[in-house]
Amino acid sequence: KSKPVGEKVAASSSVEQAIQQRLNELNTALGSNDTVALDRIYADDYTLVNMSGAVTTKAQRLAAIKSGELKYESVSVDEVNIRSYGDTAVVTDRATVKLQDKGQDLSGQYRVTLTFVKMKGAWQLVAAQNTRITGQ
Repeated sequence: KSKPVGEKVAASSSVEQAIQQRLNELNTALGSNDTVALDRIYADDYTLVNMSGAVTTKAQRLAAIKSGELKYESVSVDEVNIRSYGDTAVVTDRATVKLQDKGQDLSGQYRVTLTFVKMKGAWQLVAAQNTRITGQ
């Protein structure tokens, strides 16, 4: 079945494509601990709420990666759902990660919610939350 092609459909699909590309860039940057790329992707006021409920700022997160305190080995995502609302997009996905935080192995699967906002012509990540997936 073909969908009717209208401005709204085209606009939302182009936003979804842009967000999917940004998500790919984010996961590649995380998987390679690329703080230069992450600095570009994270908005200045970015915050992460981690699985224990702690809030981390952009500066704290980049510093932890630069120092090696937080080290990713790999990141892959599936079950990606992108919803756009004008200059804001909300992404939910399932991330499978291999990572160490302060020497503790936090590898596993997580449900992730990401909020992107288009600012100065680029999609930036303003907020994220991770929840560990336990027995299903």
